[in-house]
Amino acid sequence: MEVNHHTVTEQDTAQVLGSGDMPVLATPRLINWIERAAFGTAAENLEAGQTTVGTMVKVEHIKAAPIGTTVHVKSSRPVSDGRRLIFHVRVLDDSGEEVAVGEVQRAVIDRERFLRRFGSAPEETPTA
Repeated sequence: MEVNHHTVTEQDTAQVLGSGDMPVLATPRLINWIERAAFGTAAENLEAGQTTVGTMVKVEHIKAAPIGTTVHVKSSRPVSDGRRLIFHVRVLDDSGEEVAVGEVQRAVIDRERFLRRFGSAPEETPTA
């Protein structure tokens, strides 16, 4: 299980990120932190040459977190359906109250094959 800790700064607020006009943790920043935790947990279970890409995020932002609040983002071990990894996530404040809960889905991919689709990876050279 991946657990990340973040202290809300002015740069993390809805006012600064433009998702609202309040000086509290912005949902877009919260989603970023949740995805980072799921990505970190996923990396622990991959084979060489694999990575994951985000495909779906469902989040219920339950409680406001003002500047200075430390939040703890927890990502469960994934459940796999073959190609996708499904993570359950919780975000708690220092008092243990839920700030958010949700689910993140990430697809397992071959890094080089994915990048070749966009011309970003070198072509494989045949071996003799």
